[in-house]
Amino acid sequence: MGNFVGPALGGLFAQFGGWRLAFVSMAVIAALCGLLVPRVLPRGDRGDVRAPVPVVSLLLVTAAAAAVSVAGVLSGAAAIAAGIAVALLLVAVFVAHERRSELRVFPRSTYRPGSPLKWLYLTLALLAFGVAVESFLPLFGQRLGGLAPAVAGFFGAAISLGWSATQLVSSSAVKERTIGRLRMLGPLLLALGFLVQGLLQRQDAPLWLVLVWVPVLFIAGAGVGLAYPHLSVAVMSSTQDPSEGERAAAAIATVTSLSIAFGTAVASALVNLGGSSMLDAARYMLFGFAIICAFGAVTARAASRTGSPASAGRPGS
Repeated sequence: MGNFVGPALGGLFAQFGGWRLAFVSMAVIAALCGLLVPRVLPRGDRGDVRAPVPVVSLLLVTAAAAAVSVAGVLSGAAAIAAGIAVALLLVAVFVAHERRSELRVFPRSTYRPGSPLKWLYLTLALLAFGVAVESFLPLFGQRLGGLAPAVAGFFGAAISLGWSATQLVSSSAVKERTIGRLRMLGPLLLALGFLVQGLLQRQDAPLWLVLVWVPVLFIAGAGVGLAYPHLSVAVMSSTQDPSEGERAAAAIATVTSLSIAFGTAVASALVNLGGSSMLDAARYMLFGFAIICAFGAVTARAASRTGSPASAGRPGS
């Protein structure tokens, strides 16, 4: 719901020139959520022993997210590329540390040979990576389609709407073969949506063409909705150990957030490649994301070929 309402409200703020109010509103909403969380979460049983916090891993992943976020607002493709390179280096250091550390963000089975868990996380990452396109869709709607900011804001919601609506239907699939196909079809549909959207970009696009953009973006988002719930379930059921299961589930949010941050920075770099031509910028970004997101089908297939996560984590499997 937030992914759908947020871009629409952002368009309204832009329409009236009150972009600072968008940040103020988010601060107020976050403060209200902070006050409500202790009241609505179950208290549960509190033991005397607290689980240790993987401080080093969290610092590394936070630094990587910060580096790629800074890269997203830099000017010049070279500077953005350097920021992304620093972020990728920090991610590599994070993985190396996680492999040998007892305190980890990801479950231990992620780093075991033959485990499909790493492929599941990578597929989730590529799906979330594609969602970053939403950041620039309202810009293309204004510059190429001549839309007002309030109307263009809805373009940023089309992918999320497709994701949410399709997820309600696809999550009911239970046959293992069907689920495997949905995991591979999702990234391909996302990539196909971006490819078609790139082909449909025109300078001073007529209204009928602009209207066609919406269902195309909806279909792209549907690719996320087809695969995401089944990938999440596979990750959360990856182990019989409750503590490892909690770590596996919590890591989904880490993967999603970091991937969106990387996606936004890469999108910025691709848009900058277009220079003064907004049409070239749109095509570079959409075609680039189509290529990148298509690799999600490869990682999804790798996850299926290595077997179920739960069996891969048991001795002798």
